[in-house]
Amino acid sequence: MSNSFIYILNFIIGSIIGSHLLVIVQRFETEDFITDKSHCDNCQIPLTLLNQIPIFSFLRYQGKCFFCHAYIPIETFYCEILGGLAFMPLNPLTNQISYLFIIFIFLISIFDYFDQSFPVQILIPLIAIVGFKISYFISDYTPIEWMLISFVILSFLIMNLKKKFGYGDTIIFIILIFYYNFYIAEYLFLLSSIFLIITHLIAQNKKQYPFIPFIFLSIIFYNFI
Repeated sequence: MSNSFIYILNFIIGSIIGSHLLVIVQRFETEDFITDKSHCDNCQIPLTLLNQIPIFSFLRYQGKCFFCHAYIPIETFYCEILGGLAFMPLNPLTNQISYLFIIFIFLISIFDYFDQSFPVQILIPLIAIVGFKISYFISDYTPIEWMLISFVILSFLIMNLKKKFGYGDTIIFIILIFYYNFYIAEYLFLLSSIFLIITHLIAQNKKQYPFIPFIFLSIIFYNFI
């Protein structure tokens, strides 16, 4: 199986998953996102298979519903693109667990983007995933490194108490430590901060930004290098 084929297949799968994760967020606790058919949020007409092809359908119909011509939120296009990019560098033969990890981090980042919070129950599968790595993680660090890790986490918790940093961001940081390692988690947070600063500088509408979407962007960037 060639690398090019894997990249293309991963991108297609990732774009489909990205589109469906957005549907989960939009319908969470309001509609059945498992059995209900996809439909236009404006006219409620069920979408055909041709209307649901990720990226292509958005570009083909110029970001509008095929039936009522209402504009489709640009976030739909972004989620499809980011989903494809997030899955693209993964190897299905060696990184199967990475697919699940990316899915739930992506889902949390979409929730955080819209609500600046996320349902706690989404953390359960992530905790289960990192649970497989804890035994290896514990033996990887010296006592001094454990002190450093504890100090950083404590600093985050202090910022949480002062409401300068969200508790969800701290939880995700701890999960990244267990899934990757402390140094990669620090690198991802630094990169996320850089993305956040750049966004703030170029954005015309200055506002408070959710941080987890930038973490997800940094994970995509990291997986490509």
